[in-house]
Amino acid sequence: MKKLLCILASVALSVSMLFAGCSLTGADGRDGRDGKDGQNVTFDDVYNKYLSEHEGASLEDFLKEYLSYTDTELSNAASLRTAINRSLMSGVSILTKFAYTTSRPGAFGTTSKQTDYKVYTGSGAILYMDKNAGDAYVVTNCHVIYDDSSDTIYCNDIRLYLYGQDTSGVNYVLTGNDITKDENYRMSAEIVGASVKYDIALLKVSNSTVLKRSDAVAVSNKTTVAEALNDSFIQDEYSTVGETVYAIGNASGEGMSASNGIVSKDSENIDVGLSDVNEKETNSYRVLRTTAPINHGNSGGALYNTTGKIVGIVNAKDEGEDIDNMGYALPANTVRRLLVSMYDSYVSNGNKHISAGSKQCGINKALLNITTTVSDSYSRLNADGISIITETVRVENVEGAPARGVLQVNDVLRTAKLTSSDGTVKEDIIITRNYSLSEMLISARAGDTLTLKIERSGTESEVSIRFDKNHLHYYE
Repeated sequence: MKKLLCILASVALSVSMLFAGCSLTGADGRDGRDGKDGQNVTFDDVYNKYLSEHEGASLEDFLKEYLSYTDTELSNAASLRTAINRSLMSGVSILTKFAYTTSRPGAFGTTSKQTDYKVYTGSGAILYMDKNAGDAYVVTNCHVIYDDSSDTIYCNDIRLYLYGQDTSGVNYVLTGNDITKDENYRMSAEIVGASVKYDIALLKVSNSTVLKRSDAVAVSNKTTVAEALNDSFIQDEYSTVGETVYAIGNASGEGMSASNGIVSKDSENIDVGLSDVNEKETNSYRVLRTTAPINHGNSGGALYNTTGKIVGIVNAKDEGEDIDNMGYALPANTVRRLLVSMYDSYVSNGNKHISAGSKQCGINKALLNITTTVSDSYSRLNADGISIITETVRVENVEGAPARGVLQVNDVLRTAKLTSSDGTVKEDIIITRNYSLSEMLISARAGDTLTLKIERSGTESEVSIRFDKNHLHYYE
């Protein structure tokens, strides 16, 4: 049972403070009532004392009797340890090397060019893997592989390292701004798709000897890429506050590690600047907030629930001096839809990767040309005791096609179903938050039909809108 102690160590250490100055039984039987100072003890002291008085007892017995752990809690703790370790085997540390060429004045009016390099660190998660082929698809943040002040904008030297092969000075060496001595450990990756607007990128590793000989696993065990991109993520529209989560990432560039916490806020918007050319340019991202410790280098790593499903992709933290444990992750369903869109475009383009400096990065998203507003919101406890926020989403303005003539101002949006031209239902959601419909439309393609249940003047009805290519908007 010593292995179980490892996953309970943080709890056990905090509990040991409660035992300071006491023992299971006083040395003279009077438990400190003789006026003598108590002796400081450690958790191990208490545990070893228990074992000496209970022959054949286990750590589980101790935790149940003195710390009131239940069988369910102990089982959950063991399961969490297993999930975390499996996720470590799906994680990758990422190094990106960017080039920056500048012109310098020389003698007699001449100029010379000088190229400098910088290396940055990030994280990623393997969503799909074909070990025999040495292929893998990896999710990360766009800002990990993007720098608009560099020569290429999108990095053309992306290196991935598996858990246990990602230690600086051992598996690779950073010499100045160069990466050396990593031939036996690096996996080169190319860009399948990327979006600055949503800060998500999809990478592909091809024919990697490192991957072939590894024991790495993917988040999903599905046998096709399309299935794995869906299966890796939770399918709920949102996570719930209080849900236990853990982050896997290359914190501070020191190699893959784990940190745990809870979801502390299920949805909010933050402004983050990805541009190094225009520091005043920011993008607004909808994120969930977590208390799991997040550090530089965690960017692009996954935030998991206790079953090992991804609830978000870490992309930011609040570094205010008076702020603690406010890290952010892009929500699972948004990321899932983006990755599917990127993969579809990649396949339709003949499996051509995005070249550095290319303007092919980005996504196409269907637009209804409406604005919506929240006319009412409230929270309630569901049958499981979880607080659920529900918003009444109303059409505020109809600005043009394809919604013009179909939707009207003050229509209340109740449900949305997206169906492909072959009749396959791609999405079917209840509109309970103002962002629900907009994010669902990431999944829409030309030829798809959107069916909305609306309430108009107190009467419910269904309306349908068919998207064509003119209704798709490109976002970098």
